[in-house]
Formats: sequence, C-alpha cells, structure tokens
Amino acid sequence: MKVPILRIPFGDEDISFIKTRIEEALKSGQLVLGKNVTEFENRFAEFAGTKYAVGVNSGTSALEICLRAIDVRDSSVIVPTNTFMATPVSVIHAGGRVVFTDANKDDLCMSPDDLRRKIRKDTKAVILVHIGGIITSRLKEIMDICEEHNIYLIEDAAHAHGSTFNGKKAGGFGIAAAFSFYPTKVMTSCEGGIITTDSEEIYEKALILRDHGKAVQAFNQHIEFGYNWRLSEIHAVIGIEQMNKIDWILSERRRVARAYDEKLKSVRGVKLVKIPENVESSYYKYILYLGEGLERNPIKTKLRDDYGVSLTGEVYADLCHSQPVFQKYPEMMLNKSTDTFPGADYICKKHICLPLYPGLEDSEINYVVESLKGVLK
Repeated sequence: MKVPILRIPFGDEDISFIKTRIEEALKSGQLVLGKNVTEFENRFAEFAGTKYAVGVNSGTSALEICLRAIDVRDSSVIVPTNTFMATPVSVIHAGGRVVFTDANKDDLCMSPDDLRRKIRKDTKAVILVHIGGIITSRLKEIMDICEEHNIYLIEDAAHAHGSTFNGKKAGGFGIAAAFSFYPTKVMTSCEGGIITTDSEEIYEKALILRDHGKAVQAFNQHIEFGYNWRLSEIHAVIGIEQMNKIDWILSERRRVARAYDEKLKSVRGVKLVKIPENVESSYYKYILYLGEGLERNPIKTKLRDDYGVSLTGEVYADLCHSQPVFQKYPEMMLNKSTDTFPGADYICKKHICLPLYPGLEDSEINYVVESLKGVLK
C-alpha cells in the first residue's frame, strides 16, 4: 500500500460546480474582484463569525496587509520562532522589525511567559500562530498581555480554518486575522488568502491596500502605497466550492485524528499532542512527538522507502531566528544574542506529522500506524 502526503478531494459534482461558475465568470468579463469574490468574502466572514472578510491573493499578503493597516513602520512585532518564514517576513515588508519568542511544547504555540520578556517600548503588535490548527489554551493570557501593554493582537490562522476556543472560531480573537488557501491547507482556492476582522477601519484600509492603494477600484486615485494583492474570480469560485463542503472537510479531518488518537495512545516511542477540552483543532497537521533516542529523518526515510508511507512537512523543522537571511540582515531581528528557545528547539527536533486529509480510509490509517510501529521497533 502507498499512502501519499496529500489528496485534495474534488469529486465530479465539485468539478461541475467549478466549471459552471468559471464559465459564467469568463462570459461576464469580470475576472477580478467580482461577484464571486464578494460571495466568498461574505461566506467566510459568516463562517469565521466576524463582521468583515477581505479576499487577497495569498495568506502572506493577508498578513502584510494587516500589519500595514495598523502601521508597524519603525516598530517591533513579536512572532513565535516556530512558524513559517512568511510570518516574520510579512513584518519586515510592512516596515517593522521582528522579535522572536519561544513556544510551549504542549501546544506548539507562543509562550506567554517569553512574550512578557520580549515586549519592548516600540512593540506595536503580536502575531499569534495557531500551529497545526491548535489554538493555545493560554489564549486569554496572551490577549490580556496585549491589552495590558496596548499592543495589537493579530492571528496567523493559516492552519486554523474552523478551529475553535470555547466555541469561538479562529479569526475573531485579535484586531485582525490572516488565513491561507494554499493547496495543502484545511481548505483551498489553489492560491489565495483572506483577512477577517471586526474593525471597520481595518476592513476599509485592507480594501484600499489590496488594489494598489486606490480609493475607488474603478479610478486611478491612489491614497495609499498599496500593491497588487487582488483575488481573482476563478480562485474565489474554488473557494466557494470549498465553503460548500467545509463542514464535511472539518469532520473528516477530525475523524482521522480521532482514529490516530485511539490507535497510537499505547504505542511506545511516540507521545500524542493533547488538545485541551475547550479547544477544537482543525487538524491541519496530526503531530506526534518522538521518544528519546529517536530521530525524525531516518524514520521518515524508512516509512517512505520500506512501507510507501509519505509523512508531511513539519511545523517547523527550522526555526525562524536561525534562518540564514537574518545573518545576512541582522538589523531586521531585534533579539539579543543571549536569547534561548528551549521549547521551540524541542518542537523543531522531536516531532513528526502523519498523513491527514479528507477521504483517508480506515485501512490506510491502520496501515500508517502499523508501519510506524514497525519502524519504531
């Protein structure tokens, strides 16, 4: 048996819907920021439980627009070091500089204790990343720290479509949130992203920034230094199709995760990441910690070569503060040379991610688990 890294389930009905909507868009001549983008935005805002949503061309763009909307120029922004490089790079492109924090091993998310230590006089925002679809159980503590210091909280929710904390969905806990629709994500529009917010000011600013800073889309009157961050009608059509089945997508991801939980709970050599009772993960990733003496790369190689099981990428294998680009441009990172990241180091070195996607059959789940047990032995 072979179990691939990913399958994206587009059935005949899904493809028929997409083809019909794309044909309508092509005939209309409105290929960018048309009625499909508006529908997608409205439906995603309703799904996330926010007043507004703004569709853009990537999750990275969504982050940068959020940061530009609150104007982080010449300010510091605090980011966890175990995230994709898009998170800190969006800060730099928006004119800010980065301070990295450590992460907690139990939920892979930003450490509130280290956050308190990293706040500076010029800190304008904190970006909280919901790693793997997990919202930290210490969310309220992080929100309180931001409120105490008058700092904006922005969610990097690229992994967290439909994740909840106390019943409330990701995307509405900070001043704004950024989601990604890259093909590997919980839901996809091939390429694309979206901003969610309850702030009318952020919403209006995002509309302007995504279209070259135009005050009105139809006229070349530019009131901000924006960029081409527009979302196409074709990408929005695929996003709408995914919204039609988002409840099924989430239920499938959670079904697979429950099966893994049950089958792996007594397996020696691995430790499950326990999701708090008041948190419901989207399970962008199914994350396991490896026991002492076990190394990730040999396990991944043996699973692939001997069993045909391909593990997904980590979250993440290389910490941002250690990336070569910050050696090349050290002025962009404001951490002290004495800063340490023990939690993030452990996460980086000791976890693997098992295949998880809608449609993964019970027989395949069993095969992945039995293959892993074989390698661990």
